[in-house]
Amino acid sequence: MKVFLTKFLITLFIAAKCTIVFAQSPKISTSEKTEQDPTVKSESEPSPSILDRRIEIERTTRFKPYVLTPHKPNYIMPYTYNFKPNLEPFLSTPDVTLDNEEIKFQFSIKFPIVENLFGESGTIYFAYTNLSFWQAYNSSSSPFRETNHEPELFVTVPNDWELFGFKNKINIIGAVHQSNGRGGSLSRSWNRVYVDFIFERDNFYFSLKPWLRLSDTGTDDNPDIEDFLGHGEFRMVYATGKHTVSLMARNNFKADNKGALELNYSYPMSRRAKWFIQAFDGYGESLLDYNARSKRIGIGIALTDWL
Repeated sequence: MKVFLTKFLITLFIAAKCTIVFAQSPKISTSEKTEQDPTVKSESEPSPSILDRRIEIERTTRFKPYVLTPHKPNYIMPYTYNFKPNLEPFLSTPDVTLDNEEIKFQFSIKFPIVENLFGESGTIYFAYTNLSFWQAYNSSSSPFRETNHEPELFVTVPNDWELFGFKNKINIIGAVHQSNGRGGSLSRSWNRVYVDFIFERDNFYFSLKPWLRLSDTGTDDNPDIEDFLGHGEFRMVYATGKHTVSLMARNNFKADNKGALELNYSYPMSRRAKWFIQAFDGYGESLLDYNARSKRIGIGIALTDWL
């Protein structure tokens, strides 16, 4: 138990000291903004939304050296507890044991390739997301149980039409490959094309992201993955000045009713990081577990969030 607590505290300390530089906007007074840019709105006009501010930050910092633009949330949870680890993929390896306790972290960045694709709008991005599950507290060898690699290519198109009071700010069209980079019976991968519709209203934001799986030309390691991950996902975010809550939902819309729910909450701990709590229940937390139900709760530090 002492070894477990020592590892946990050391990892938490390292996470808090992370110095990865993500895009942040400098604090500029209203008068300075007006002098630098006469197009800036006056105080009498509505202030920009959180989504607008993130878009503007990315626009002004995307070409700065030593700046990495976040794509999905970047976080590390030094402690997570999986109520029922998936042992089935390792049955042929009797020496493998899995702990309920695990470190989970995600690293996700993007950068623009082509801008002004449609006149003065439209940008093509390349993005990469790494999601890892580390059996750091395992007394045998502390292996990385699973790592998912997710490169994607997508184009963003701004929009301004409304639906039920929600404004459609951005639409994204992309192609994504996801793989765990393993061979044999542990290999998992699939390719998709998707459209992501992003809406906002006051402090609420939601994303509707349907996808279409592309058929594999070689051996299909997971032919039934859509039976568990469905054909898309819905994400809702509530963001204020400090609190950010997000909910992700997937469902296969079949009689067996398989899907997943993920709830995230973050709150500032410093100017650079946030406290981060995550709960997951369902299928597809990782590719190796796409057909096994996971129930996990974890706590850690987020460097960036959805907004």
